[in-house]
Formats: sequence, structure tokens, C-alpha cells
Amino acid sequence: MKYLSDKYLIIIFLLLSFSFASVGCTSTNSLEQTNAKKDSANVVLSKQQNIAQAKREELNNNPEKAIFYYIQALELDKNDVDVFCQIGKIQNSLNSPELAIRAFKQALTLNPDHIPALAAVGIYYLEQRNINKARTLLERTVNLDQNRLQKGNIEKGLLELDQDSPLSAYNVYAVLNDLDSQHEYAREIFKLLLTISDDLSLIHTNLGYSYYLTHHYVLAEKHYKEALNANPAFERAKLNLGLIYVRTGQYNKSIQLFKQVMTTAEAYNDIGYFLLLDGRYQEAKYFLQHAIDLSLTYYKKSHINLENVQLYLHEIKI
Repeated sequence: MKYLSDKYLIIIFLLLSFSFASVGCTSTNSLEQTNAKKDSANVVLSKQQNIAQAKREELNNNPEKAIFYYIQALELDKNDVDVFCQIGKIQNSLNSPELAIRAFKQALTLNPDHIPALAAVGIYYLEQRNINKARTLLERTVNLDQNRLQKGNIEKGLLELDQDSPLSAYNVYAVLNDLDSQHEYAREIFKLLLTISDDLSLIHTNLGYSYYLTHHYVLAEKHYKEALNANPAFERAKLNLGLIYVRTGQYNKSIQLFKQVMTTAEAYNDIGYFLLLDGRYQEAKYFLQHAIDLSLTYYKKSHINLENVQLYLHEIKI
């Protein structure tokens, strides 16, 4: 089932994206451009000048040029971990994960405790479905950041995060803890993120799903609604809230939410399939039959699901 599988709902890539503002460039005549190129070719920039120029190119939405200047900076200092990380971030924004991970791993070769690089590599491994490596790296990321925040503080438990904390790593690490049934610890992390994250819809949705996993449906519903208050268009919050309504028998509410992100036939099929998995066969039969009536040719999977329901009903003689 496309929308209601646990894997779909929990493997969320609650990741904070790397993006750049789109800014237009002014044009000059060809003679001026030629002269400028000649002049620039004769100028040798220092490391800091290359980095400054790279940042300007980022602001002007020229990521490839930014990478060029960062590489020029590395030619002058091959041990600058932050430059490798910045190249990795830009490659991520260019949808080149293989090149990005090479830059981040090079940063870790130079400094194995570099928090941003650890966070990026950990998230990369999760996206590659290498859960064990992701968990190990993200746990280390969080521990190192908590040590950084400690600063002589003797308080027990997780410390409040700051703007230098790798928020996306904390978020993904919390999700992995939910997968490991460490729900209280996951919720502690999510609640810390609520005080600092810009993506409240994502964090509330993840926290809501944590409560859903332990059948605390009232609390789950509360956080899904908070997510939609923060971002009314957030589809995963709608789907998860709809799932709560299916669980609690509020089918009209669930249909209305599902129809906002899928066709009516898909909505009825997905609800029917979930009810089938939940052993609520009579209700599943109604929704699956309705899905077939709405889309006779397209919704073949509804026929298969309905046949399964009828088989179960026959076996238990309902």
C-alpha cells in the first residue's frame, strides 16, 4: 500500500535541505567580458579571497563556480575541513550525493570528530538504507554535539540545542530510536527540536507518529494538528492524521483527509487495505468494494484486496 505502510510513514526524511536563493545575473558586452577574463587570469587569489568569492557565487546561485573557488582554496590549504564540508553541501544541492559523500568523507579523514561531516554521512547512509552505519554515525554526532554544549554544565539528560547543532541529524536519530522502540528518548529529542527547528510541521509529525506507535492516539492527533497548523499543505501530516481517524473509526474524516493527497478510489482502497491488515474484514470489504466501483479498470489492486477479505471472511464464517 502506497501511503499507509509503516515504512512510508516512519522513514521520513525529515532532512533540512541545503538550498540557495535564486538571483539573476546582469549582462555585459563581450569586450568587457573578455577583458575581465584576461584580468582575472592574471590575478592569484589567496585562500581567504577564494573562499569569499565562493560564498559570493553561492549567493548568486552559481554553485558550480562556487565549487571552483573552493577547490582553488584547497589548492592552497588541503587540510581545511570546513571547505570540504561546504563542497559536500553544494554537491548535495546539485543532487550529486556520490560527489557530496566523497567531500564529507575527506573532511572526516582530516577530522574524525567533525560534527557537520558526521551528520551528513550518517544521513547519507540512512538514505542508502544502511541503518546500522547510519545509527552509529548519528549517535556519535549527537554525543559529540552534546559534549560541545556541555561547557562545564553538570545537568543530566539532553541539553538544549543551539544554532550550531546539526538539527537534521538529531531529527533522523530520533526517528531511528523510534524504530528501535526507544520512544521516550526519541520524544525527548523531538521536543528539543521543537524549540529551535524552523520545520515545525515535520517535527510535530514525527512526534505524533512516535505517540501513534505506542497507541497514544489522542497525543498523536494533537501533534498532527499542530503540524497542519504550521503547514496546512503538509501531506504526511494529513495522511498520518487520517490514519488516526481510521484507527478510531472516524471514516468520514479520514476520507476527507486522504482525498486531499490522492484520488477518491485510492483513498478507499488504502483505508480498506489498512482495515484488512487490522483484521476488520467487514469494514474492509465495504471500502474495497467502493474503490472498485469508483475505478473499475484502474484499481486492480482493490480486486485482489477484496478477494483476500472474502477469503478471511469465509475462513471465520462471517
